[in-house]
Amino acid sequence: MHIAGVAFAYPERTVSNAEMLQIVADQSREGFQGDLNAALQSIEFYLNYIGSENRHWLAEGEQAFTYTERAINDALDQAGLDKNDIDLLIHASVDKRVIEPAMAFFVAKAMGMDKTQCFDVTEACGSWTRATQIAQAFLASGQFKNILIVTAEYACHEGQPLAQNHKLTSPADLEWAFASYTVGEGSTATILKADGDKPWQFDNRTFTQYADLCMSPIVEDDIETMRMGDLSIAGKGRLRFSSYGKKMQDNTIGDLEEMMRENPIPVDEVDLFIPHTNTLTAWRDLEKRLDKKIPYMFMLPEYGNLVTNSVPAALAVAEKEGRLERGHKVTALMTAAGMSYTRYNFVY
Repeated sequence: MHIAGVAFAYPERTVSNAEMLQIVADQSREGFQGDLNAALQSIEFYLNYIGSENRHWLAEGEQAFTYTERAINDALDQAGLDKNDIDLLIHASVDKRVIEPAMAFFVAKAMGMDKTQCFDVTEACGSWTRATQIAQAFLASGQFKNILIVTAEYACHEGQPLAQNHKLTSPADLEWAFASYTVGEGSTATILKADGDKPWQFDNRTFTQYADLCMSPIVEDDIETMRMGDLSIAGKGRLRFSSYGKKMQDNTIGDLEEMMRENPIPVDEVDLFIPHTNTLTAWRDLEKRLDKKIPYMFMLPEYGNLVTNSVPAALAVAEKEGRLERGHKVTALMTAAGMSYTRYNFVY
């Protein structure tokens, strides 16, 4: 399987760490119990610590589909294909505007892909990664020729679900709310075609015992059925994003290091290594422990945590910057809520 086209489109509006702090300050000032200035200093410290600098959000009056359409058209141009050449569209995002039938159908409808087969894939930040694994099986079977995977994450600007976390009630909220301050917005489009000479190699690991450390519940009253603990309901609300990033990292960092050590290609010998965009510091620490110079492609500083956009956006930007060429060996290691980790290798 090979990537025939990949594109990343994102809003021009740039939200700096300073602006992010001001947003939290303005929304939290009324009703905050405790020392708000100290809480803001903690946010600033940890944003700097993980390597966050900016994130891109939609500006007032902008529509997310503007960027999704741009990414799709750019990917089609790269692949030399028409929209009607796409026989399967997979929407692989956390951000969904409909539950039924699936977001993929509405993207196809908006693009005029009237006969394209559609479905969604959801696996937290790893949705694009899982979609590529499914696509490879479909392409190998000969059922489809041109598969389009679309990601679109726009849940953190004003009025969106993640924006609920901008209003803090106490310093304790930071344990689960901080991660939302790192998230950026944008869309990607990836076109995949069959190529028996370029199989992608996947290694998946799952840790369901930590599923409640990062979640956005649709309903508020299903605690017993889902066996959710106190951590999961700390957000106190429908669609409230709660992410205990430190607990997730502390519980799985050993497995992450093991996956890097056991990569079929030594991680310092690939042409490009794409980690998830959640924290730069943790990946740098791994590099030190491995005692290897890893050719990381870090998206976090300029674009924020891109959620499902992470890997395809990194590919698009790396190619644009001249860091990625056809024939290069790429390793990606996606860490996702659930928890699920996937390490995969492919030739670009």
